[in-house]
Amino acid sequence: MNTLNALHGTLLAIDTSTSSMSIALVRGNELLGEINSMAERNHSIHLLPQIQQLLTANGLSAKELDAFGVGVGPGSYTGVRIGVTAAKTFAWTHEMALLAVSSLETMALGAAEAHLLGEKVFERDGGTKLSALETVQNQPRTLWIVPMIEARRGQAFTGLYQVSNQQWSCLESDSIRLMSTWTEQLLQRTRSSNGSKPDCILFAGETKLHGEVLQRFFADWEGEAAELQHEIRARHLAELAQVRWGEGRTEAPHGLVPNYTQLPEAEAKLLAQKS
Repeated sequence: MNTLNALHGTLLAIDTSTSSMSIALVRGNELLGEINSMAERNHSIHLLPQIQQLLTANGLSAKELDAFGVGVGPGSYTGVRIGVTAAKTFAWTHEMALLAVSSLETMALGAAEAHLLGEKVFERDGGTKLSALETVQNQPRTLWIVPMIEARRGQAFTGLYQVSNQQWSCLESDSIRLMSTWTEQLLQRTRSSNGSKPDCILFAGETKLHGEVLQRFFADWEGEAAELQHEIRARHLAELAQVRWGEGRTEAPHGLVPNYTQLPEAEAKLLAQKS
């Protein structure tokens, strides 16, 4: 697939890394449809029927898709595994492009757009709405986004993303981190002579259980900061997948490995007992 295919092809995007589940269908810059639901522990029950529902609503069959974008985590071990397995199966069966996208990057992009838009809607000269990437890249300030997916015991799956000088980038790769330590590291990074100091730092996603840690950070950080509870939306994953598609960064279905970042608790306990 080349850039032309990415601009005009039909892409299905899914993310099942959290308790919510999101599925989007896009063709080029057009969002054909999106389904968002709270699946809790029932991703395996609802994912395929909702994919079929979205395709049917648009008069499409799976074999007519050109690409499949999937959130590869980190997040819920079972949820990520279900989503990636479905994507690999679709891509292999129907010989479509397979595109792997960080679930945290998807969350960061959507949160950045929501934070910057507020009640505004940014448009191109022709009057059409800007994409999320265009929206965040066209703003003049440097914004750090810290996406968070709850990982229990004071931990979160998190990373650090930045928009600056019309560029979207990852500053710290996705991992599971103790939030009290991670926020201290972020403060140190802002004070480093080698680091760029952002105009604003946005903590987004599943922030609710980390309120005390975040409030300490806000008290110590001298600049602008915000907290935004935000759920992953597959339309943002689709945008990031299209970028990868245009750059030729596709995955081999049998070789795609999810980013779990840690073993599930049951396996971790089993290994501890054996050691």
